Amino acid sequence: MTSISPSAEGARPGIPTRLPALDGLRGIAALVVMIHHSLLTVPMFAAAYYDSTSEDTWRIDNPALWFAHTPLHVLWDGKFAVMIFFILSGFVLTLPVLRATSFRWDAYLPQRLARLYLPVWGALLFALAVIFLTPRGRNQQTEWLVRRADPVSFQDLLQSLAQISGGNEILSPLWTIRWEILFSLLLGAFVWIGLRTNGNATVIACLVLIAAGSAWQAEALMYLPMFLIGVVLAVHRETLHLRLGPLRGWLWGLGLAAAVLLASAPWMMPPSVPERVHDGALALQVAGALIVVAFCAFGRPRARLLCSRPAQWLGTISFSLYLVHETVVVLTADLFGPGESALVLPVAAVASLGAAQLFFVGVERPSHLLSRRVFASIADERDQQSSR
Repeated sequence: MTSISPSAEGARPGIPTRLPALDGLRGIAALVVMIHHSLLTVPMFAAAYYDSTSEDTWRIDNPALWFAHTPLHVLWDGKFAVMIFFILSGFVLTLPVLRATSFRWDAYLPQRLARLYLPVWGALLFALAVIFLTPRGRNQQTEWLVRRADPVSFQDLLQSLAQISGGNEILSPLWTIRWEILFSLLLGAFVWIGLRTNGNATVIACLVLIAAGSAWQAEALMYLPMFLIGVVLAVHRETLHLRLGPLRGWLWGLGLAAAVLLASAPWMMPPSVPERVHDGALALQVAGALIVVAFCAFGRPRARLLCSRPAQWLGTISFSLYLVHETVVVLTADLFGPGESALVLPVAAVASLGAAQLFFVGVERPSHLLSRRVFASIADERDQQSSR
């Protein structure tokens, strides 16, 4: 990544302005998060997830070994999917800033907050309705399900509505929205950094901060640099397109294989590895997520699968799926009860996709349209004031 100015890069012909593969990637990432939570209703997977350093999960005769401590873990690694979300947010939110001759910062933030908060509030109402109307807590065969059987407190509800905490068990995926909102508030500063620093050095610095933050459990250092990596990708997108686009398919194949290994690195570390080293390996996962996003953004036509209709549909409903799937998964586990955990994933998957489509039509799409009206209204009002 070099420091070519965005204005100079934007003048180059042949650079695509829309990257549908990223929509498909977002949809697949949301699907992985749903699979992750569904498998946490299964005792074998939950034990491997919550006690990954236990020698029992490393026994060769334990099936969990092959799903938890090998590259297969990437198929249900919800946190790795979230890393992809954060990098994508940095990338996608930066593009309009770079393309606009005069970006409307005054209208951007209200639009962004409406785009995030309204679907979140709708998902909370859905979760609360299910909690109060169904037999919540009937199935407590895993630690993940036990945590969701806790009674809902008024404080939890307020924190969820305002998104001022890291999330709670009403709807645990909301922990990521806090960081999305914070990044949205800091977007201008992040773009300024991306424009005025060397891209390679910035990405390396981000990975170092992530390693330090995860080793010492400093959440701001763990998560905010992920967004900055996405910003850097957006700032240097033309250069990356020209340099990475022509790469041969086998090189991209090697890169994706490396991404899978990096994503699985913390899970493949034996229990003897010091805890801080294990935690700091989060930076390796972020490096893997960076490669995946780069492949989908700049590796055409290798990302054709993500441009297929099913992947694009998943991308369309990805935010809705992310918001409602946990409620559906817990409800499914409770209705089946202990001993039927093998049925939870297939049933919850179908039900979650259906609920996500309904939520998208009834809540997310109207919220998106309203947020656009908010942007247009504020922009028009400021334009009228400036013309007086």
